[in-house]
Amino acid sequence: MSLNNPPVWKYSMCSTGLKSRSLSEVMSTARDVGLDGVELWTQHVEDALKSGESLDQIKARLQETDLEVPALAAYTSFSKGPEEIAADLREIERAAELARGVGSPRIRTFAGHVPSAEAGLKEWEAAVNGIRQAACICAASGIRLAVEIHNRTYVDRLDRIKRLVDDVNEESLELIYDPFNLFVDHQDTLPALEVLYPWIKHVHFKNYQWNHQNWGLSVPVPILQGDCDHSLIISRLAGLQYEGFISFEYFGEGCADLASRSLTEIRNFLSCPPRL
Repeated sequence: MSLNNPPVWKYSMCSTGLKSRSLSEVMSTARDVGLDGVELWTQHVEDALKSGESLDQIKARLQETDLEVPALAAYTSFSKGPEEIAADLREIERAAELARGVGSPRIRTFAGHVPSAEAGLKEWEAAVNGIRQAACICAASGIRLAVEIHNRTYVDRLDRIKRLVDDVNEESLELIYDPFNLFVDHQDTLPALEVLYPWIKHVHFKNYQWNHQNWGLSVPVPILQGDCDHSLIISRLAGLQYEGFISFEYFGEGCADLASRSLTEIRNFLSCPPRL
């Protein structure tokens, strides 16, 4: 294998992995790692606003430190009943305001809070309707709604992900490709990338030495050292000429180190991939 024209990707980290830190600390961590951006948890922005900053000031600080915000991460699922779906829509409206303020092009959402096999037709249709409304709210603000491909949600298998995209049927809807979330459910990662690529505009990367029998015993590791084969995924993303962000989604005190080591591994791999 060779990459004749290796991509020049941008890299970020998910601030959801640093929930105990302030926005200033998150930004400092991202810059120390050498990243191009930070995927912000909505609460990090809300906390900064409560401390007296304005959205304009937050955006200016991000620009001064050369950090983009490829996505704003909300915790909405559109699957827990009418009242909860209405609350999710209000959260998306607020997230759209925050996203515009900090210059983010998209809002991350989940689709469902249980595995797709447990969703009946009524629950599925309610989620589709809620996500459609949320996508329209985002589109009216000039941004996009991005559903994260995730295990134990309604989009945990290729056929269900494609059905959701078709049923929602909104041009502003995107997908966040997270191959590890497919791997933990024993799903093939590359077929999903191939079929869903027209909707994939953002990517999450993480990896583990994974214990399928007891997830709590799994150990997070840099991206090319875990049980999910990211070398094939990186090569295919490059072959597809992916041009978006790669966002490292690690959690806890070691997340910055894991992001830094993963960044080095990917860059080394792209500059000199192994011959197969």
